Order: sequence, then C-alpha cells, then structure tokens
Amino acid sequence: MNFRDLLKARIQRGFHIHSIGPNEARFIFDFTLALGTMLFVYVYAWAFTSWPLAPLLGVMPLLLVGLNILLGIYTSKRTATGKQKAARLVFALALSCVGAIWLNPRATPLIILWSGLMFAPLILPRILLGLSHGRHRSLIRSVSKDKGPTLLVGGAGYIGTHVIERLLEDRRAVRVLDRLMYGLDPVRPFLGHPNFELITGDATDIAKLTQAMRDVSAVVHLAGLVGDPACAVDESFTRQTNIISTRMIKDVAQAMGVYRLVFASSCSVYGVSNEEVQEGDPLRPVSLYAKTKVDSEQELLASCKDDFFVTILRFATVFGHSRRPRFDLVANLFTGQGMQEGLIRIIGPSQWRPFIHVRDLSYAILAVLKANPSIVQAQIFNVGHKSLNMTIGELGKRVSAMVALDRAVKTIVEENASDRRNYAVSFDKITKMLGYEARESLESGVQEMIDHFQKKTYGDYRSPIYSNLAVTREAVQKFKDPEQRRYLYEPLAD
Repeated sequence: MNFRDLLKARIQRGFHIHSIGPNEARFIFDFTLALGTMLFVYVYAWAFTSWPLAPLLGVMPLLLVGLNILLGIYTSKRTATGKQKAARLVFALALSCVGAIWLNPRATPLIILWSGLMFAPLILPRILLGLSHGRHRSLIRSVSKDKGPTLLVGGAGYIGTHVIERLLEDRRAVRVLDRLMYGLDPVRPFLGHPNFELITGDATDIAKLTQAMRDVSAVVHLAGLVGDPACAVDESFTRQTNIISTRMIKDVAQAMGVYRLVFASSCSVYGVSNEEVQEGDPLRPVSLYAKTKVDSEQELLASCKDDFFVTILRFATVFGHSRRPRFDLVANLFTGQGMQEGLIRIIGPSQWRPFIHVRDLSYAILAVLKANPSIVQAQIFNVGHKSLNMTIGELGKRVSAMVALDRAVKTIVEENASDRRNYAVSFDKITKMLGYEARESLESGVQEMIDHFQKKTYGDYRSPIYSNLAVTREAVQKFKDPEQRRYLYEPLAD
C-alpha cells in the first residue's frame, strides 16, 4: 500500500488517541523529535553562541519525515527489520543535512548540531526494538498464509454458528477451535462441508491452539464466558477463560504470522452513562464480565506490530434464534417466558440497553474481514443499531405485543436495584467507516423465535442447556480437576 492509500485510510479512521496505530506512532515520534530538537538548537544558539539563526532550519522536521516517506519508512518498509529501517533513517538524516547546508551554508553549525542530537534517539530505538522481531522473521514468513482459513475460536457457540454460516456463504474456508461445552449439535450441519474443519480443544491448551492456528489468515476470537451471572461463578475460572486465553491467542497468532485478529467484546464495558456513549468515551465496567472485556481489549491493543491488525467489536446485547439457543439473554428470556408461561417478568424497566440480532453480528465480523486492514487496525467499533436502543421496559412491552398475537400473556414489572447498568450506544462509527447497517428488527427476531417455539424446536426454555450459567458451573468443576488443568496454560506465580 502506498502513502496515498494509507493517508486515505487514516482519514477514514478519524483522529483521536484510540485510532493511533504503531506505525503512526513512529511517524509522530520522528516529527516530534525533529521539531523538539530544532527548538532546542535555536534556544542553545541564541543563548550561548553567536551563530546566525537561519530560518531554513525550521523546515528540517518536514524535510526529514518527507524523505522517510519517500524511502518507505512508513509505507512499504514499515515491517522491515530494525537494521534496514536504521540504514534508511541514517540516509534520510544525512540527505536532509546535505540539502539544508547546500541551500544555506551559513546555517552549517546549527544543522550539524541538530543532526548530531537527532542521531541516537532516531536510530537506536529501531535497532533495539527490531532485534526480537527480526530474530523470528524467517519463521514468520515460512508459516504465514494470506489466503488460509479463518479461525473461529469459540465458533460452536450462540454467535459462532452464525459466523460459520456467513463465512462459508462468502466462500471462505473456516476452522473452528472449541471445547464444545454445549455439545456437537450446533456445528453438526457443517461437518460435511469441504471448507469447514473442527478442532476440539481449549484455547489455553497450547498444543491445540498452535494446531488450530497453523496456516490461517485471520482469527476471530469469540471464546470466553459471556454474561454477568456466568462470570460470577468463579473468578479464577473467568479470568483464565476470558483474559489468559486472549493473551495466548494474541501471542500464538503473532508468532505464527497470522496478520488479522477480530475480538468480540461487549458494550457492557460502558457500564453506567446518562448520555449516548461512543467508542472513545470513558469505560465504567460494573461487573467482572465487563472488566475482563476491558482487560482483554487492552491486552490486544498493547504493543501491536505493524503487520498484525487487531480490531475490537463491542457487541450490543444480543437476541434471536441460533443453532445453539440461549434463553439467558433478556429479549430471548422474555420470549420464552411469554410463549411457555404466558407471563413476562420485566425487571429494571427504566434501564437502557442497546440490542442487536445475533445474525447481524456475523455480518459485522465479515465486514471487518473484508475491510482494508489499515482502516480497521487498532480500531474499536460498537456493533448494533440506533433504533434498538431502548429501555428494558420498552423491550418487555414490544416482546409482549408479539407474543400476544399467538397467545394470552401478562407482564409483571419489578425494580432491580442490584443491576446498575444503564447505557445507550452510538453506532455511527461502524456505519461511516465500514458501511455496516444492522438488518434485523426486534420484531423480526422475536417472531423467528416464536415460530421455532410453535414448531417445538426448543424444549423448556428454563433447561440448563439454554443457559451459560448452568453449563459454566459444570465447567468450573472440570477446571478445578488437576488432571484437566495440566493441559492448560497458566502464568508463573510472581
């Protein structure tokens, strides 16, 4: 990609602290260093010497970064080794000095002082930071596959089965790594597909993760415990499943030359807000689940390499039918209560939430995978639709109205002092940058579930198989089994 394409992509991403990628940070560093050094030289010359203060020195920062651009420091050579970058920087620095001296010989003392002060802080970081990366470059090149399958970590779950379907429809090869906490049935329809592969295992089992990561072009990280009740069962299990697995996935992906990673986060990281929140707004997580999502986001966005593109998707509260049904999600729960009990319990009616149909999440993930990597690098996108920002009370009324078309239903309204979450979310960024729009309305999603209830697709909506909480309790017992734990990665004690 040339500088013009990079500049266009940069403008599309917007200008705020969260949009700065590692390569852009180097550009800012070089320019700031050159500008600061220039100002120091002026002050020094004015205070301690009789050297002429040549105005020409003021263009040196622009001249240096301009030559860096021409030499590919921020474009074609941005992933070169530290030594290669250092050599080009030395050439750019020398050429800047020669050109400036030729234009204004009287400024020679200032220019020489400026270049001398610039040399070490400009060159040495590239050499030192490039040592570790360069040591493994031959390995990375040997295993990197730009056209390999897309790996879905946790792809056999509520969201993952829709993502599988969407990627296969787009003629992409799909590989799933999943420990099958909810059984094989959700992915059984895909088992005979020539572009589908299933690996059964845990994301913190280094052997399984390495096997699953081989030759893939992109990773979509959907694994982990979802929901406040499930995450509250056992904090150590939650952190193992949600944070350590994320660290493992990032490290193995980078080591094996995978260049794209999409992480499923949650709008619950916003916690409490009386105003509509955007991606750059402060995070106020009020639950362990939300805190693990914040920690995972920070883990992924820290120290990303130029050839490793990370995108964070903060999902709104999900609803709708899936091959792995869930009725511990509020819209689905209301539908199950109405269809099988004729009574919907609305708890916390004044609390705001954003909603999104589970099928629409798969379209968002596909949109990111299709996007120019430079546009989505280190970006965070809220995924939902403005029309689906509503209170729990309004949600209950709309679900009740849909169920009432099939059978009699009553509603009970209760306050919920224990849940402080309250937030509406803006989704303008993903629409503006990726052209993404949610397709499903609340009514269409609820009607689909009603149809499945009528066809007896579901059993009792209160069954443990439809709840993350019940399955998590069983998984925690296995997690505490020493025989099971020996296969999992755990950080060394301090």
